[in-house]
Amino acid sequence: RSEVLGMPARLDGTGACVAAAARLYELAEAEAKATTADLDERERADLKAAFGEGSTGKGVAKAVRGASGALKDLEEQQKRRATRIKRDTYDTALMDLVAFYRDVLAVQLGAQVELSTASHEGDLQRVARSSAPEATLRRIDAIMLCRERIAANVHPQIAMEAMTAALYQG
Repeated sequence: RSEVLGMPARLDGTGACVAAAARLYELAEAEAKATTADLDERERADLKAAFGEGSTGKGVAKAVRGASGALKDLEEQQKRRATRIKRDTYDTALMDLVAFYRDVLAVQLGAQVELSTASHEGDLQRVARSSAPEATLRRIDAIMLCRERIAANVHPQIAMEAMTAALYQG
């Protein structure tokens, strides 16, 4: 979360926008892989054991061959789960960015509210001083559009590149 919240202050050019989008994509990929790797392997091993892999005796070879369809189904389920986890990770990061820009808007308007991203107050102040409230609203809209694009199956890295460019332009 800290890396995501520090991103708006680092968007100082097109290269930084592309790098930020790539980093968001990498973070989601890594989190999904870390979350699912052990579980996926354990599920595969359990399924193979249930079909008799590693056993000996009459009919074991036939049962193990029959496991290939079940294994393929399991791998498809695991792939769908990994995709859901990635999308959830993207969404969490994007909502963290919305919270950041909501706080920027609060600072710009002088609202007396608790800032949900107060741990990045220096970045909040810097971004708030460098733009107008209208630009902040456009940035929030760009983040929400990115969420919609990802939900509509646009490749996440492409959607995030468009978003980070919009964040930079204001």
